Amino acid sequence: MKKKILVTAFEPFAGRSRNPALDVLLELPPALGGHSLHKFKLPVDGNAVGRRIAELIRRVKPDLIVSLGLAAGEAGIRVERFALNIKDYGIKDNAGRRPEGKKIKEGGPAAYCVSSDPVKLVAAIRKAGVPAYVSNHAGAYVCNTLMYEALHAAGPGVKYAFIHLPLTTEMVLADEPGKALAPSLPLSLLVKAVEAAIKVI
Repeated sequence: MKKKILVTAFEPFAGRSRNPALDVLLELPPALGGHSLHKFKLPVDGNAVGRRIAELIRRVKPDLIVSLGLAAGEAGIRVERFALNIKDYGIKDNAGRRPEGKKIKEGGPAAYCVSSDPVKLVAAIRKAGVPAYVSNHAGAYVCNTLMYEALHAAGPGVKYAFIHLPLTTEMVLADEPGKALAPSLPLSLLVKAVEAAIKVI
């Protein structure tokens, strides 16, 4: 049976002109494994992102949701397990806000667990030749806010996965010579990894 897969990625943030998650999103095909991909860019805005993902879930009515985010400094891919009910931003979001220790949903659960199997996704990504591991939570920045809001809006009937990506080698090569090199992977490998994960969710 053909399924609808909602795939999201964030716009650039933290002064960067690109976001590997968005680069991967743009490279993904319109369909994968016979299922349709519905691709959307999201704002790095902790107040707006919850409304936006809830609106997309209502509009698309997806069977699966995959969120892509950036984890600069990682040498491989992180597949997240829990979203925490906390906003504790180490840097400002793109709206200029930096909440500290605030709840995403007052009265909401302390955490949501993803409805996909992170271990299975990691195995598929590694089989595709890309380093990956399971991470127990997505931090406390806008990625975590999105993850919590998506799981809250989607409910238990929709499978959800959050995949954190490292910088692309293309981005690191574009930096000025002499700048300290950050861990990275080629964009083509990140696309291959995300496609492998989507196929097994």
